Amino acid sequence: MFGQSKVTGVVVLDNSMSMGVSDGTATRFEKARRAAEQVIDSLPSGSATAVLLASDVVQAVIPEPTFDLNLARKAVRDAALTDRATDIFPALGKAIDTLKDRIALRKEIYLVTDGQAAGWRQLTEIQRALERTKSDIRTTVILVNEHEERNLAVSDLRLASGLSAVGQPLRFEVKVTNHGKEEVRNTRVGLSVNAETASDEFTVDSIPAGATKSVTLFGKLREAGFHSVTARLAEDRLPADDRRTLAVRAVNEVKVLLVDGEPGNEERDSEVFFLRNALVPVPADAAADYFIKTVTVNASELAQARFDDFDAVMLANVPEFSEQVATALDGYVKRGGGLLVFPGGRLNAAFYNEQLFRRLGLLPAEFGDVRGEADKDDKFATLQEKGYEHPIVEIWNDPGSGKLGSARFFRWVELKPALREKERNGKGAGDKSPLPPGSYAPLRIDSAAAAGVPQIVLKYADGSPAVMERPWGLGRVIQFSSTADTAWNDLPVRLAWVPMLHRAMGSVVQRQDEGLNIRVGDKFVRRVPAENLDKDATFFPPRQSTVRELRRVELVDGWPTMQFERTDVAGIYDAKIGESGAALKFAAQPDPAESSLDELSPAQVATLKGSANVVQWTPNLSLRGMMERGRTGLEFWMPVLLAVLVLAAAETFLGQWFSRSK
Repeated sequence: MFGQSKVTGVVVLDNSMSMGVSDGTATRFEKARRAAEQVIDSLPSGSATAVLLASDVVQAVIPEPTFDLNLARKAVRDAALTDRATDIFPALGKAIDTLKDRIALRKEIYLVTDGQAAGWRQLTEIQRALERTKSDIRTTVILVNEHEERNLAVSDLRLASGLSAVGQPLRFEVKVTNHGKEEVRNTRVGLSVNAETASDEFTVDSIPAGATKSVTLFGKLREAGFHSVTARLAEDRLPADDRRTLAVRAVNEVKVLLVDGEPGNEERDSEVFFLRNALVPVPADAAADYFIKTVTVNASELAQARFDDFDAVMLANVPEFSEQVATALDGYVKRGGGLLVFPGGRLNAAFYNEQLFRRLGLLPAEFGDVRGEADKDDKFATLQEKGYEHPIVEIWNDPGSGKLGSARFFRWVELKPALREKERNGKGAGDKSPLPPGSYAPLRIDSAAAAGVPQIVLKYADGSPAVMERPWGLGRVIQFSSTADTAWNDLPVRLAWVPMLHRAMGSVVQRQDEGLNIRVGDKFVRRVPAENLDKDATFFPPRQSTVRELRRVELVDGWPTMQFERTDVAGIYDAKIGESGAALKFAAQPDPAESSLDELSPAQVATLKGSANVVQWTPNLSLRGMMERGRTGLEFWMPVLLAVLVLAAAETFLGQWFSRSK
């Protein structure tokens, strides 16, 4: 056809989760692939194109323009839909970079997407980039959608119980969000374990448009090891967010070493009396069958204790101990143990600060000044009453879970979080200043392993820390500011004491399992025992029973580590080390924001048209014809311009020739 010149192009295909919306016959992604093929079909003979897949990352399927258009068509046909979120800007930036320095008569970018508003959050930057390059690169945005206005999604699923013990009823919190424009009634939410029949169900009477409702469901894990727990809704036009899966490791029993710093004359006078009864909240004749087992030792017996025999160690008003014991505790936590520290009248704060805080970096905070008086009941501090952010205490955001703020603290020790070294206002690196509350960074300790970031678990009403925690190696340390008995406060006789202690135990015992649940697209990382180093780990992605991928267990920061980065699909991933090695499960969960099907507004589309050609695709649209006509109309000037230039040159030559002096 006259005016058709070779094109150097880039086809950008959106393969984010929202492209999985179906009209009952085909998904947006299936339609987008058809549209992308039509674009390739429209390219003149001798053209070349690259192919990029766009979600919240850019996957260069064909990174450089190829003249093999059949290869480009195959890349589009073979492209896979993911459960990733959307971010259009990086993909367009990559497409522009691919073309901007190329010598070509025509450069074109074709973006095929559904126009989901969440993917265009950097619309201003996108417009600027297109505006800067539109004289050199022609961009066409092809919108493939059907303006869906109804979508229910499982937006969150979490284990609300403190410990996931075998055979115990576990509480799971499910959040359901109505992303539609109208109220939805009688929504059934189901919970299943290991893809079996629903273990619990609940019907939500009404979910208003734009609202989120929380549902509590219960399930049991029948044996020790790794399990998948899935919350489900009835499928709608976007089935990918109608289920959400959690990986949970069940334990047969939890062993806790209680170190009593002040035994007293009677059992009730013991520093660990309330700890022991809260950890095993059953009658004495049932304690032997309960999944938490406690062993109590005095401070003087601590040096003989075998820490690795226990899942957690609790120090209750223990005055001090040897450097050897401190070092042993540090190693125990790094290997995956849990440590909980409670102060009291006998505690030697100087020892804890020097050995566990400064020398080892084990504690998340330094013990500061003692506040209050234990014998004055009319003067006390209270805990925060709302705004619980840490997983240990977040259940108290629900009024149905009771109150923490009613507990009274008559005496407590200030917790002074670790400082960070930073350069500020022209000062040197030796300038130490605290971070803002809630965002504490570790103290810089060269002799210690890489420290985790200390966080506030619970605050007093004035905002000062009441409980702090820090991941340390494979384990975790939780530091309290007041006693584990009623000498300084009345929390141990409040209803919140038992669930709070169990949730704290769950946090330290299952520290290694935090990485079992990741966001779609994030890398799965898990430290494993040393004997697995250099072995192959086999991974089985969700919904792909015949597919397996191998990764080598390697040293990462000095730890044998298994890693898997291809987590583009939501659901449960199975993995094992070696042919007959330990098996585990982990889960990838989609970004809840991807469930919002809000599209670019008409005003935003109109603005975008100022720097790009915007096409609303339908199955009956001849995209190929449209592209060819567009190129012809825009390129007709080239041969005309060449003719004009030739005539001008001839006229100049002839004028000079006939005006020569005779």
